[in-house]
Parts: sequence; structure tokens; C-alpha cells
Amino acid sequence: MAEIEDTKDKEELDRALYNALTNGDEKEVIKLCNNISEGPLYVMTIHKDTVLHMATYSKQSDLVLNLLEQLPETGHLSELTHKNDAENTILHEAATASRTLPAARAILKKAPKLLRSQNDYGETPLFQAARYGKKKMFKFLADEVDKECLTEEDRKVFFRRKDKATILHISILADQFGNERRNSQ
Repeated sequence: MAEIEDTKDKEELDRALYNALTNGDEKEVIKLCNNISEGPLYVMTIHKDTVLHMATYSKQSDLVLNLLEQLPETGHLSELTHKNDAENTILHEAATASRTLPAARAILKKAPKLLRSQNDYGETPLFQAARYGKKKMFKFLADEVDKECLTEEDRKVFFRRKDKATILHISILADQFGNERRNSQ
């Protein structure tokens, strides 16, 4: 595995990873990650997104699962909890689509503290699932919150962001409240 020291080499690697990710070329992404010391935790964008961030953001759940398998069971927790410029973790990215539910399960298994992680707005992954109207993801994350939080005080961080907006507020503002009724008409 190589260390990326030269700016030109980094730019070429970033471009190759980006192209492989946007083209859905899972084999190429894995091959490229195998050739760098950071593997899937390599920071590849100017916004401090790792390969895992980008794979999750692009809703490639199988790729995320394969990349997670490349990580050792221990020793990568601090890198796995890496936040991008918006302070989003890979679980925040997974929370924006229900089809990444298998990836979210695997992410939480490796890094359970990501459930409580907040982004720049004070949103947890649960809050983002509500904002994006992802009901299956919201249910999964809410069940995980229920397992972890025993008191109402402990739960507040999940349901209210820094500006005091609640999950209900954001669901209405994002036009996610009652979508199932509108879509069935």
C-alpha cells in the first residue's frame, strides 16, 4: 500500500476514485482502496469526504458493505467516525436513503457512537432520515435510539437540533409529513 505524497498523484487518485464511484465500478473502487494505506477511509474530496462517505452518499449499499469488510475489527474507530466539512459522518449519509439500510446496520455495528453524532446543524442521523422522509431508515434508527436511551432527557439530542427545530418541524418544512397520503391519491 502506498502513501500519497505528491499532489499530482493525489489528484489522479481522487479523480480515479471519483470516476469509479460515479460509474458504479465497485471492483475498481476496491482495487484503488487496496493500493492506499488508508483504504476506504482515504479522504478524497475538498470537502473532506472519505471513500466511504462518497460510496454511502451515492447510495451504493453493497459497495459500502464491501468497503466496511476491508476494515479491521478494531483500530479504525476514530477514522470511521470522521466528519466531512458539513460535519456529516457516513451514518448521516446513509440516513438519507432507505436503500442504504443494510449499510447503516453494518456501520452502527462497527461504530455505535455514530448514532449520537451531530452535524453542523445539530442533526443526528435520525434527524436526517426524518428530513429526507426515509421512513424505513427512520424506523430503524429510532429503534436503535430506543435501545440506547432510557430517559427523555437522553433522547432530546436526537429530536431537536441546535436552532431548536424538532423532527416534526423539519418533516413539515421539508414536505415529508403526510407524503404517504398524498402519494396514494
